[in-house]
Amino acid sequence: MRSLPILHWLLFLLALHTPQAQGAPVKTPGTQQCYVLNLIREIINELDKLPVASEDFLNSNEKRRLMKTSLWRPNLEKFLTFATNSLGEDSKITKNLKEIQPILPTTMTTEEPILIEKDNLGDFRVKLKEYLSAIRDSLNCKNTQSPNV
Repeated sequence: MRSLPILHWLLFLLALHTPQAQGAPVKTPGTQQCYVLNLIREIINELDKLPVASEDFLNSNEKRRLMKTSLWRPNLEKFLTFATNSLGEDSKITKNLKEIQPILPTTMTTEEPILIEKDNLGDFRVKLKEYLSAIRDSLNCKNTQSPNV
């Protein structure tokens, strides 16, 4: 019992010397979800500003591959490569896609990710919008589910 005040004092001193956490603030699932939704909104706004000659339409197979959760990360890699090569490292789209990358689930799949036609901003824009809509819809669905489900 006599050492109890000394233990409190040592804990206090230890707390004073503990280095503070550096970097980004910790995101709870709710704030992380809002953060991703904001990133998606910003990307879509930037996509709408791209000068595109014509937009292609998605076939059902492409749409299915964009929506499939197991392909989210491989598809993101394709979008990131295209965005970096076509829009540059400093573009808002590229930066926001990089922010989304660590949040997506990593899964093993034998399926091929989507293909984006080389130098075709219209194809890139249509597919990226559909892809982001699938992620947004998934996040919104999680948000609206009741805790008892």
